Amino acid sequence: MTTETRAVASPPVPENTAVRTPWRRHFALLWSGGALNGLGTMTFTLAVPLLALAQTGSPVTAAWIAVAGMLPRILLHAPVGVLVDRVDPRRVMIIGQAGRLAVTVLLVPPVLLWNAPVSLLIAAMAVHGICSTLFATAATTAVPHLVPEEHLAEAVGRNEARAHGTQMTGRPLGGLLFGLAAWAPTAFNLVMSSGALLTALFLPRPVRPAPVDRGGEREPFIEEFRAGFRWLYRDRLLRSALIVCTITNALFQTVWLLIMSTVTHEGFPPVLIGVVLAATGVGGLLGSLLAPRLVGRFRPVHMIALCLWSWMLPLGALAVAHHLDPRWLMATLPFTWGGIGFVGAHMNVTVGTYHATHVPRNLLGRVLGVDQFFAQGAMPLGLVCGGHLLEAWGPGPTSALLAAANGVIALVFTVLMVILNPPRARTGNATVAVAPDPGPL
Repeated sequence: MTTETRAVASPPVPENTAVRTPWRRHFALLWSGGALNGLGTMTFTLAVPLLALAQTGSPVTAAWIAVAGMLPRILLHAPVGVLVDRVDPRRVMIIGQAGRLAVTVLLVPPVLLWNAPVSLLIAAMAVHGICSTLFATAATTAVPHLVPEEHLAEAVGRNEARAHGTQMTGRPLGGLLFGLAAWAPTAFNLVMSSGALLTALFLPRPVRPAPVDRGGEREPFIEEFRAGFRWLYRDRLLRSALIVCTITNALFQTVWLLIMSTVTHEGFPPVLIGVVLAATGVGGLLGSLLAPRLVGRFRPVHMIALCLWSWMLPLGALAVAHHLDPRWLMATLPFTWGGIGFVGAHMNVTVGTYHATHVPRNLLGRVLGVDQFFAQGAMPLGLVCGGHLLEAWGPGPTSALLAAANGVIALVFTVLMVILNPPRARTGNATVAVAPDPGPL
């Protein structure tokens, strides 16, 4: 199936217009809103299960409440991607934050103040997860509409740094606030949501240019939904990167479970858990700051291969450390998890920059949604498989198997994508308003 690609002619732009365009201020608003959204989400999703545990004493109830917050982030990315491709992302961000405010005000205080049924917290976490997914997906889609193409790698790097920074600070902050008062994390989330809503209101209206009239009715929702899958299927590098990221996400969930199991089994001090959790944030933050320079120098396929081989160092160190003195193992755990975060930041910036520069903007939300669905959906699968693997084999053999599996992935990707069949240089630009139909799957 073939269709004619239509580009949109734009009027000539004066040379000094780009200098006057306040894109840095707009991106700063977008970045700040994402940071407030991330901090509020981290504290809220940690504190609400703790509140349920304090109210009921049931770990099962707390676990189901945590799952209620995770499922929307896994299941809704692709449908939300269709939504943000249909409408102005700014409007979706405003709706998402308004929904978070409503949840925080209406569903949590009755449990805190009047001993309402804890089942309200399940609804609160589910709706909060939906609203956070709306905001985060729309904010990511808005980046190439606000930032000039030559600065996209820098913008994606800053967003990646923000994600690791909120991860590094949000959960400890949530625990601290809950220790001070059970209502404190909810009040904090209320303030963060209000701030994120204000940043969205101050963004330019609309964020994206008006859609091009294609001379016909809009395609059905299911067809627009499938378009994201089709584009990923037809773009060989994106398809390969998605497979790599999905498999490594599952592997790294097993690594996390392995590290937590090792800390408990070896009787290491509990503070080491905090150090390990902070290490991934520190490593990811440093990697995010350095990644844009490398992304600008190397082709995406070479960066992905480099990341895969670089992961061998922390994974290999963990496999070797299980056969050494426990003091070496204790020092290796934060190095492993921090190293995975450092390299992972380079991978995320590489793929994110490729998305922003090579995917047509009217398809970006759908492509990002499909990508996130598979990449994040692999995480619970990795935890379950990793738990069975640890029980059957133990920490030492499992760590060696993880390193070997990553090595196989790196070798296969390097041979197929770099040596035998490197991707050809693309022509055209991601700024065309109407994308070619990728054809049937």
